[in-house]
Amino acid sequence: MAKIETLAARPVEPAAAYDNAHQISRDLLQHIELQLDRMIRPDNKALRWTHVRALNLVNAQLSEVAALVDETNNARN
Repeated sequence: MAKIETLAARPVEPAAAYDNAHQISRDLLQHIELQLDRMIRPDNKALRWTHVRALNLVNAQLSEVAALVDETNNARN
């Protein structure tokens, strides 16, 4: 049998992956901000309780994200 040679694994540095993930986070935040600006306005006659519920769900999830970022940064409220 022929001996199969493999390349030695190179250590993976986290900087490039972190930079990429950080940019994705910023892109998502920009997208969320644009979508929030497009949401129905309070004076719109088509406004319903489902809109309120949806926005409250968004706020709950954003609150969790904010808490995770705070925790990652060792921030205290």
